[in-house]
Amino acid sequence: MSSIVYNQEDVGKQVISKYGKLVTRRKYHMTKEEETLAKSKWLEEVKDVKKSIRKKAGKRFFNPYRKGIYYYQLQALFLLGANQWHSLPDILTKMEKIMSTVPVKLKGGEITNAWLRFRGKSERDNAVRCKSYMGRIQENFIFFQRLGQRHPYGYKLKQVGAAVDMRRVSKRGMPNGVFFYRLHTYSSTKKAFPIRDYKRFKFVRHERKHISNRFIGTIITRHETIKLGMTKC
Repeated sequence: MSSIVYNQEDVGKQVISKYGKLVTRRKYHMTKEEETLAKSKWLEEVKDVKKSIRKKAGKRFFNPYRKGIYYYQLQALFLLGANQWHSLPDILTKMEKIMSTVPVKLKGGEITNAWLRFRGKSERDNAVRCKSYMGRIQENFIFFQRLGQRHPYGYKLKQVGAAVDMRRVSKRGMPNGVFFYRLHTYSSTKKAFPIRDYKRFKFVRHERKHISNRFIGTIITRHETIKLGMTKC
C-alpha cells in the first residue's frame, strides 16, 4: 500500500528510479514564501468574485498552481462552486469562458487566446494513448489525485487543504459512463485526501481491478468503501 513518500528536503537529490535509472527528485511543493506570494496573487485575482462563491471554498483555499491548464481546471471548479459535483461538460464550458479572455502570442506573432491554443494542440503521434483535449483534461484530474510515489502532482492541493474528487455514473448508451468532478476543501491539510466514487457506476466485470494500491484516498464502489494509504501525511 502506498503512503505519501514525498519529502521536501529530498528535492534535487539523485535517486534510483523503479526502472533502474539515476533521476533527480523534482519539486512538487510550495515553500512558505511561495505559499504567501501565491495566495496574495490569487486573492487579488478573485477579488471581484461573488462572496458566496469564495465562501464555499473556505478561507484556507487558494489556487496553488501557476497559470496553465492545471490552474484553469482548478479555477473552473472553484468558480462553479467548491464542495459540489460538476459535470465534465459544465467544467469545459467554464474553462473555455475563463481561458478565452487570456491573450496568448504565438511564435509567429499571431495573437490567440489560451483556450484556442490548448484546443489546437495536436495529439502526439508517438504517444501510447493519443488524447483529445477532453482526454487531456480528464487525465489532469487524475494527476490532481496523485499523492504517492515520486510524482505527487496533487501535493500542492493538499498543502492548501483541498483535493479533487471524481465520480463516475452509469448512463444508457455510454459504456464508459459520465464523469463528475468536485473541488473538495477541508478544515485541515491532514484530512485532504481525494475520493473516487464508483457507487453509481456498474462495471461490466472485475470491479476490483479499479482499486489501485498506488492510490492514496478513498475508493467507493457499489459493494464497499476502501481507504488506501491514508495513515501518513
